[in-house]
Amino acid sequence: MLSSSITATMIFTRFLIFLFISTAVNSTFYLPKSDMNLLEFSLNLEYFEAEYFLFGSMGKGLDTIEPNLATGGPPPIGAQQANLSLLVRDIITQFGYQEIGHIRAIKKTVQGFPRPLLNLSADSFSTVINAAFEIPLSPPFDPYANDINYLISCYIIPYVGLTGYVGANPNLSSPVSRKLVAGLLGVESGQDAVIRSLLYERANEKVVPYEVTVAEFTQKISQLRDKLGNSGLKD
Repeated sequence: MLSSSITATMIFTRFLIFLFISTAVNSTFYLPKSDMNLLEFSLNLEYFEAEYFLFGSMGKGLDTIEPNLATGGPPPIGAQQANLSLLVRDIITQFGYQEIGHIRAIKKTVQGFPRPLLNLSADSFSTVINAAFEIPLSPPFDPYANDINYLISCYIIPYVGLTGYVGANPNLSSPVSRKLVAGLLGVESGQDAVIRSLLYERANEKVVPYEVTVAEFTQKISQLRDKLGNSGLKD
């Protein structure tokens, strides 16, 4: 009886060891180099979004909130807290935390790299807006000035991410990569939808001091996207 009990215990122990080894092996995955390159490239945008949303809503970024994710990269240039209403500040704060999750998810899948040097200054966004209008606005566009300006600046960002993920997905080979990108795409699309909705509510309001409506601003940005896309209507 004792011998049978010992034998049964040994068999059960070996089964557990086998199960553990099998689980450990199955939890690993292989990513082709092309997948790794595409996923790591997307980190540039995710860093940009995280810092812009966090600073815009709270006046602080990854170095304060999640320093390990910055991996010692240089702090962004010109980032500051925007003059936002409570509602818009809360929305942008949630966006910021979503982007922290995106960076964490990508870095769990690929090695990644330290945060690059990001230019989040008002001058940087002013340059984009000037390109959209094809003339320099006076005074220069300040994305941090108020709700409308900040939302217009945000109109530029998540759309780039979602179209990038749409373009990348067919070129990914691994189901792990595709699952990750599908999740990122869903959140970026949701952010873009929220921003568009908030701007649509304000479509006929004038962007001070330019005497140009919000709708005209977004149309100019969309036309710039189409131009940079080189072929057909992109937005």
